[in-house]
Amino acid sequence: MILASAITFFLFAISRFYQLNVGRETHCNWFLVPVILFLSSAVLCVLDCDGVILACAGAIPLIILTIMLYNIMMRVEK
Repeated sequence: MILASAITFFLFAISRFYQLNVGRETHCNWFLVPVILFLSSAVLCVLDCDGVILACAGAIPLIILTIMLYNIMMRVEK
């Protein structure tokens, strides 16, 4: 889960960089939600609790945000 958080934070950084340089809204702050959920899941796993639900709850918005970022960066029309 720590690795997933790091990769997601890297996606946040890419999104933020693109937003600042190109000027298009990328909703970069929403990438921090899966980071928080993945880190919370990792903490629960260390404490011998079931953190799988939080990991799934972080994966769903991450998939949606990644697809949105791809569409914004590749200028895919809706």
